This record gives sequence, structure tokens and C-alpha cells, in this order.
Amino acid sequence: MKRTLGKLFGLALGAIAGGAAAAPGDWRQALPGWDYAFPRDHFSHGDFRTEWWYATGQVRTAEGRRFGYQFTLFRRGVRPPGDRAAVASRWVVDHLPLGHFAVTDISGGRFYFAQRLERGAFGRAGFAAEGGEEKRLAWVGDWELAWTGDGSFGLRANQAGAALDLRLEPSRPPLLNGENGVSQKSAGVGQASHYYSLARLRTRGTVAVEGKVQEVEGWSWLDREWATNQLGPEQVGWDWMALHLSDGSDLMLYRLRRQDGSADPFSSGTWRAPDGGTRHLQAADFTLTAVPGRTWTSARTGGSYPLEWQIQVPGEALELRVAALLPNQELALEPVAYWEGAVEAKGTRGGQPLGGEGYLEMTGYSGPLRALKQ
Repeated sequence: MKRTLGKLFGLALGAIAGGAAAAPGDWRQALPGWDYAFPRDHFSHGDFRTEWWYATGQVRTAEGRRFGYQFTLFRRGVRPPGDRAAVASRWVVDHLPLGHFAVTDISGGRFYFAQRLERGAFGRAGFAAEGGEEKRLAWVGDWELAWTGDGSFGLRANQAGAALDLRLEPSRPPLLNGENGVSQKSAGVGQASHYYSLARLRTRGTVAVEGKVQEVEGWSWLDREWATNQLGPEQVGWDWMALHLSDGSDLMLYRLRRQDGSADPFSSGTWRAPDGGTRHLQAADFTLTAVPGRTWTSARTGGSYPLEWQIQVPGEALELRVAALLPNQELALEPVAYWEGAVEAKGTRGGQPLGGEGYLEMTGYSGPLRALKQ
């Protein structure tokens, strides 16, 4: 069963990375004109083929011990809306769930990661739509992200050696990414996602490492994205970064990589100033460049990952150097491996010193994600 599920999720993740176009009328596409509404859009969008709830953050104990975490729940549609006739069997599912969970013990120099695969039958995993009795947004077993009803979120996950129980409280309105919340990833109608972020979530709760439960607080970033088609055949991976900067600004960038290693012109980002003003960043508005000679090579997968990056956003007079807080933050999973970890930033804005912290994701370094496409 696990082998079969693994193959299914391989196909699912391959499609997330850029599956074949859906037949017209099967799945809804991400097109201009989406009317964002909250809390509705925190819940599931079952008419789109792919969706995820993606939380990252850095937290600290009162004594200053630092941790980072990543928690992602994926939904992959397997039955288009038009095929969902009433069935008697509770074994039939419309969506496949998948969870990834990692904790970086920054102070202790340790990294924990795990994956959960579930078929989702009998309520063992699922996704809720607004208006129902279910307040969990998405869950895989006892891993869950829940809507509390008072504007905040509850996050719970556990694995061998590490566990989280956190409350995430928004401090700013949702940040729409792309052009009015439509993030175009490649050429063609519908090759995009609906994408928003809750960029500054005040975070409190507990982190447990090797059985020791510690109270923590800090900041998290929650990304919500749903789509049917995204990447094109020439795109093999991406480098994504989300940063909380010390002047109160927020920065999200992603650099889509082509087969020759160059940045794709559909790379994009979002800048939010300390006063709340926002700006969509097109590929020509920024550079995200790996620092030569600063890499880490995985003994498990052979992937060689850049550990330090330079960012320039000339229109905001922003220059940053971003470095990994721990070299080995690779989720060496089957069927796909990627690097996802805590980083810190130092630099200037308008000539004034600036710091920051956040998360970096790098995919396609241990083999093209497109290899999953079948």
C-alpha cells in the first residue's frame, strides 16, 4: 500500500511541479478576476487540482534557544468535479493528502523531518470547505492546521524526536502575490496559481525536541496557493525565499530555474513596506544570486545546494545577504527531495543597516522535478 501511495504522490508532486494541461471543463484554472474573501479562502478549493497550506517560522524560548519549522499539507485532486457522482463506498476519495513536517534545532544544530502519506478514506485525512462543521482546514492523521474562528490558526504536528503545538495570530492583512493575487508561473492561459500570504503571524506555543517540551514565541509565514497548471516544460526547479525584515517590511521572492540554470522571466516576488504599502516585483525588479563557493552537498541524494544568497531590489534600495543557519536542512524524502530551512539576512535599505530572518526553499538540485512527470 505504501509503495502504491508513494507512486501516486510521485505523480502528484510531478504535477505540482508542472503537470500536463488539464482538459477544458475538468478542473478550474487560476485566471484573473478571483474575488478573494476571508476566511473563505483559508479553506479548501476543491475545483482546482492542486492546493497547499504552507507554514514556516522561527521561534525562541525565553532563554534564547532558537528553532525553525516547516509544515506543509498538500491536496492533490484525483477526481475532477464533473466525475464526483454519488457513491456508496467510503473508500472512494476525491483528493489525495500529503504532509511534510520539519524542525530545525538551530541552537542544537539538529534537523528533523518527516512525511505522511494517507489515502484519506474514512476521515483519516481531509480538507474542509467554509461553512461546514469542520474547523480543521487540512489534516493528515493527527497533523493539522485549524481555523480557530477568532482570526488565528492552530498548528499541530509530531514525528520521532520533534513536535509542534502552535497558535498563529495574523498581525497584518493577507498579502496578495502576483498581479492581484494571480501568480503567473509560465506562458499560457491558466499557467498560474491563486496565491496569497499571511506574512506576519505572531506565534506562540510549544516545541518539543527529544522529549523536552519548551514554550516558544516568534513569527511565522503562511502561504496559500491553489492551481491546476503551473510550470512549463523548460522549468526544472525554483528557489523561494520569505523574509521578515527588522524595519517591519516583508519580502517574498521566487526564482524559477530553467534547464540551463538561468532565471526564468516568470520569476516574481512581493514587497510590503513597513507602512503596509505593497509592490509586485517582476523578474526585472530584483536579482537573487547564489554566492559562489558556498554550497552544501547531500550524502543522501547527491544534491548540491547553495547556502548563501545575495538579493538586490534596486527600486527599494535594498541589498541583502541571506545565509542558511544550518547546512543540512534537506528533506531527503521519496519520491522527491528538496532543501527547506531557516535563514538569516543582513544588509542595508537606503544605506541603513537592516537584518532579518525567514525561510528558504530550493528544489530541483537533487534531480529535476520534471523527472516525476509521467
